[in-house]
Amino acid sequence: MSQARQRVSMRTVAERAGVSIATVSYVLSARREVAPSTRRRVERAIDELGYVPNQVARSMRTQRTDTVALIVPSILNPFYPAVARGLQDVLEPQGSYGIVVCTDGDPGTERRMIEQMVARRVDGIGLSSYLHRGRPFEAAVEAGIPVVLLGSHAPEPGVDAVGPDDVGGGRRAVQYLLERDRRRIGFITGPQGEGPAASRVSGYLAALRDAAVPAADDLVVRADFSREGGREGMRRLLDLAAPPDAVICTNDVVAIGALDVLRELSVRVPQDVAVVGFDDIEAATLVSPALTTIANPARQIGQAVARILLQRMAEDEPQPPQAIAFGTHLIQRESA
Repeated sequence: MSQARQRVSMRTVAERAGVSIATVSYVLSARREVAPSTRRRVERAIDELGYVPNQVARSMRTQRTDTVALIVPSILNPFYPAVARGLQDVLEPQGSYGIVVCTDGDPGTERRMIEQMVARRVDGIGLSSYLHRGRPFEAAVEAGIPVVLLGSHAPEPGVDAVGPDDVGGGRRAVQYLLERDRRRIGFITGPQGEGPAASRVSGYLAALRDAAVPAADDLVVRADFSREGGREGMRRLLDLAAPPDAVICTNDVVAIGALDVLRELSVRVPQDVAVVGFDDIEAATLVSPALTTIANPARQIGQAVARILLQRMAEDEPQPPQAIAFGTHLIQRESA
């Protein structure tokens, strides 16, 4: 079968369907409208002949691979698959597709993955990074590959940014807890002091300052962006001489880990300690108590990343970088 497929060309498909080679190309690339009846004839011919497009040859002709890389720190956090789904929503109708690369939050792995994507000649990169000092994406920028950062970042030279209003989300979480008479509010953040987690902490600190509530340094603890990180962070907060009466977690996965510890220690939620997460992943509704969280529009973020990358890929002259911030909102459930 593989030998037969190798002998089938686009010309053969065109002859079987009774159309031009250009029409077959339009159907395959999805870059131009084709009449539905014509499209069906071409697709039927492709199926009957077992035609497989030669992507390598096409890439050599067009200098494009029609591939966008989404580089993320974790594939276990459900926020990122939702972003990837949004990316696909926009790329697929344009004849492009996305690949997901995981760095496990390791700076060295992140840089290597970016360099590998440059070597593979991807057309664009969406990057969710905890580390922007030293511009780890510089290899892509120098190669002329558009880069969009995920998260609440200011645009940098040659790099766009798309993400939620993380500062506003941090503010809203604190305001909500203050309205419920919580005054000693902890925050379990990420292991590094930058990126979206840092923006959420900035909003948290600003809201406490606005309310004239002291922000104790020991109430902000660093932990991994994982369920185990949430467990570790909550244990450290509960070990304080004056434990918090509320805890904000940098994402829902961390918050679920925090709830694990509270349950194990028979600490009542929310009576003794209220818990608020970020992202509104599906699991937030499945844990007990159900998690109050700041919702981020992950799929919309992925769609926006794809649109910007396609726009950059089509530009003859580079345009100034842009930043898009999506609003967040609090979803009240049982944990707070």
